[in-house]
Amino acid sequence: MRSEFVRDSEGGITWCCLPFEVGLLESMVTQLVELVDAPAWSEDPLERWVNEREAKPLDREDPAVGRLFPDASSDADEAAEFRRLMEAELRLQKAADAEVVLTALEPARGESEPEVAIPLSEQHAWLRTLNAIRLVLAARLGIEDEEDAELVDGLDPEDERTPVADVYHWVGYVQALLLDAITG
Repeated sequence: MRSEFVRDSEGGITWCCLPFEVGLLESMVTQLVELVDAPAWSEDPLERWVNEREAKPLDREDPAVGRLFPDASSDADEAAEFRRLMEAELRLQKAADAEVVLTALEPARGESEPEVAIPLSEQHAWLRTLNAIRLVLAARLGIEDEEDAELVDGLDPEDERTPVADVYHWVGYVQALLLDAITG
């Protein structure tokens, strides 16, 4: 069985995949949630504001954080102000998108022939999450441009980065299949 996305008549999509793919994606999404470390959500605006103010800042030395949350301006003061105003919301959005994916994967965990339902309303959250994972993996692999990507494509099987590159390529493959199913 090959990994494939099947669209139904109402716009929903089912991901027919292998058991290891469910586990791998679940692991990657969980790591993404840990990386963005979103402040606790609350329906109470005051409590949410307090949670955002008390959230620890992201490690700006981590290239993956820089890729997920790029500076909005080349001016350091403007970039810091944008982060102060928007970063918590952006972190919450990435975590919420990731939770959509994790929730969809849960019923497929442990199945011998997993099928993951992706309703129309959740498809963009899936795409954003897969894209965020690819950005993190690209940063971990040092991919900054097309030339770097070509170098990663040609890694020696003994290179310690090869397993990460394999996951990077797999996530891109899954993302492309999903996008084809959405637009097809």
